[in-house]
Amino acid sequence: MKILLSIIFILLPIVTQAHQSSTALLSFTESEQGIQGNLHWRLYDLEQIIGLDNNRDGNLYWNEVESKSQQIITYAQKNIALSRGGNTCLASWDKDFYFNDQSKADAGIVIPVMFDCSAKNSASQNSVNNNSSAENFSTPDAYEIFYSGMFQALPDHRLLWSFEQNDQSMQGVLAQAGKVKLDDRLGFWQTFSEFFVQGIIHIGLGLDHVAFLLTLLLVSVLMNDQGRWKPAQNIASCLRSAAILVTTFTIAHSLTLGASVMDWLTLPGYWVEMIIAFSVVVAALNNIRSFLPSTVVMVFAFGLIHGFGFSGVLSELTIHGENKVISLLGFNLGVEFGQILITLCVLPILISIRNFAWYPTIFVRSISSLIAAFGGFWLLSRI
Repeated sequence: MKILLSIIFILLPIVTQAHQSSTALLSFTESEQGIQGNLHWRLYDLEQIIGLDNNRDGNLYWNEVESKSQQIITYAQKNIALSRGGNTCLASWDKDFYFNDQSKADAGIVIPVMFDCSAKNSASQNSVNNNSSAENFSTPDAYEIFYSGMFQALPDHRLLWSFEQNDQSMQGVLAQAGKVKLDDRLGFWQTFSEFFVQGIIHIGLGLDHVAFLLTLLLVSVLMNDQGRWKPAQNIASCLRSAAILVTTFTIAHSLTLGASVMDWLTLPGYWVEMIIAFSVVVAALNNIRSFLPSTVVMVFAFGLIHGFGFSGVLSELTIHGENKVISLLGFNLGVEFGQILITLCVLPILISIRNFAWYPTIFVRSISSLIAAFGGFWLLSRI
């Protein structure tokens, strides 16, 4: 019991942030009027950087955000730039920002900005202090995005960006302050690899998803004998059971991840996050005392909801067409690869200890109780 309590106190600061990674979205669209940009920043992140909660009561209200509007715009001006052909585009931040119509940790603001990249209104990149060095372009009309916001204060921060030009789109991810040159190098493999890596990172940061997967692996090395867990007879049975459960989970969340990102089917993020937390509780309680008629059906049903959770950030990119399919493919395969890594690390250990008398009666129940407690905490925090 002392060991379990120690684990709780060590993990509590981490698990309370489950599925709450710091992500910003920056989209650009080229038009005859210039380059229209939209920057999405979470209010929680801005609170860490600027301090929006004026009365320090733990709640954020729109009037508090509006009172810091100039500070927010100033911070954006210092940390975002767009250049074309080596010249920095003139940015106009005169449009009012607005609420992104999300709740809880995903609540944020959208800051519109218009860039004029015409020769008469652009300046030499050397004359603009944007914390980046000048760089020659391979083509005269190549664009370059510079972004440095929040990385220093929030180490897990990342920027998902998209750029639409002449009915074509490009997108990618910045995991550290720097520049992105929009030229021929941003092809299939760079887009795919960037989102593949982000898929791996996402499964690592999404502790609620990992917790659900662990509950499945805990009992994959056991067999249900009239409501009681007993060790599986051989390693082949363990591998078969784990393969069925993990594959079912993978197929289910891949279906809804794709449907959501392609805008075929969506669910409100508020309900998705609550049901994901609820799924962790149900799966963990079923480990303690089996009460579900079919674990596979439960895994598939909840896996569908987890897919909507995976799509939460990815689907917000204002991209479409071929590149959207590439980013979806890379991200989804990255998530699956992350799950495989977790399974390969955990499953051999569970197989090796499954025959000990304490495994189903003490170990599985203790770990499942801990996971259920964290799932309950996530559920209450998301209501």
